Amino acid sequence: MEHADFVSDFPKRCLDILDGASSLASLTGREVTLLLVVASASLLVPFERLRPDTEYSAHAFGDNKVFAEEAERLQRLLATDFVGSDMCPNLENSWRFSDSVLDVSGGLDSWYSRPDLKVISASKKGRKGKAIKSMLPHIRNALAHGSIYTKGRPIEELIFVKERISVGGGGVRKRIGFEVLSVSPDDFNTFIRAWITQLATQKAWELRRVA
Repeated sequence: MEHADFVSDFPKRCLDILDGASSLASLTGREVTLLLVVASASLLVPFERLRPDTEYSAHAFGDNKVFAEEAERLQRLLATDFVGSDMCPNLENSWRFSDSVLDVSGGLDSWYSRPDLKVISASKKGRKGKAIKSMLPHIRNALAHGSIYTKGRPIEELIFVKERISVGGGGVRKRIGFEVLSVSPDDFNTFIRAWITQLATQKAWELRRVA
């Protein structure tokens, strides 16, 4: 029998690999490599298969209809505030953002400055925080296009870069800059584990954290 559930069971299998291989990864200094491998598979595959059809695109497999409950859960999740959610439970966290980077050529040291990035805050009275719908697609895009960096030895930051595109007359698309997300490996670990948990269909499947 073929394996058909790539929107819920497949991500859980990815988490099994993250947990099972974590000890070896720690011994060999490959914790972040393992995390990015699991993140790429567990985020890209279900996200693409559950996202809504649009006028311009629809996944050929139709999983957003076969797994309608999970697809609806994804849309509810995307509308949720990021800070304070299971994906970023701590108000004090390492997530930082900038939408004013104009050029990312020449290597990371030529354009990246963490102090210039903005703290991603929770919603407060009169000020709306970032929703998951602006965070998760950014990371998905960066992973899909290989637009990632790491910084530090040992690695202290994961940096995800996404193009900013302007659509002009006649549908002409033009790059106008870049958006940058930065996060610590520990906070990204929490993010990925929470993402996989959100996809699970069994209530007994609980968020598993590695000390």
